[in-house]
Amino acid sequence: MEYVIIQISGKQYLLELNKWYDIDFIKNIKTNNIIIFNKILLFYKNNKVQIGYPFLTNLNIYAKILKQVRSKKITILKTKPKKHYTRTHGHRQNFTRIILINNI
Repeated sequence: MEYVIIQISGKQYLLELNKWYDIDFIKNIKTNNIIIFNKILLFYKNNKVQIGYPFLTNLNIYAKILKQVRSKKITILKTKPKKHYTRTHGHRQNFTRIILINNI
């Protein structure tokens, strides 16, 4: 298995080649654009591990934007007991779907 651990917007993701992942929403980017990740914490290939301190400096990971997606809707219910107050509110989180494209 070949994989990489990268940091995207303060979160760490374990990513593999040719699998799609949902990351935090990236504004002003179009489908099929290529983005570069340079905050790489760990790189594993052919039973060899490279660990950054804190990041690897000589390596970049390329990913392709598949589409902008939205998660399932969640319902938030706020109530105050004995006051006859109830409020419902819905929320859908935006995500960016990516796939790794370089040979890791």
